[in-house]
Amino acid sequence: MTMARNVHSAEERAVRKSRVEAATTALRESSQLSGSHVPAARAALKDYLRRLNEPNQPSDATFQALLKAPFAQPRHRP
Repeated sequence: MTMARNVHSAEERAVRKSRVEAATTALRESSQLSGSHVPAARAALKDYLRRLNEPNQPSDATFQALLKAPFAQPRHRP
């Protein structure tokens, strides 16, 4: 018995492709950054790419936060 493959619309494939490109670009551009927040932010992006085939994907706002995380300045605690 074969498993049924998910059939995605052209729009879903386009969104997925643009997200993959954005995530890989953010990983490439953040590879030379330093800071205590960078490794965790890069790990979150890598985890997103690993979980692309899972049905529950992050919202657009959450995805944008993932992309910006390596480049954001961490908040300093008082």
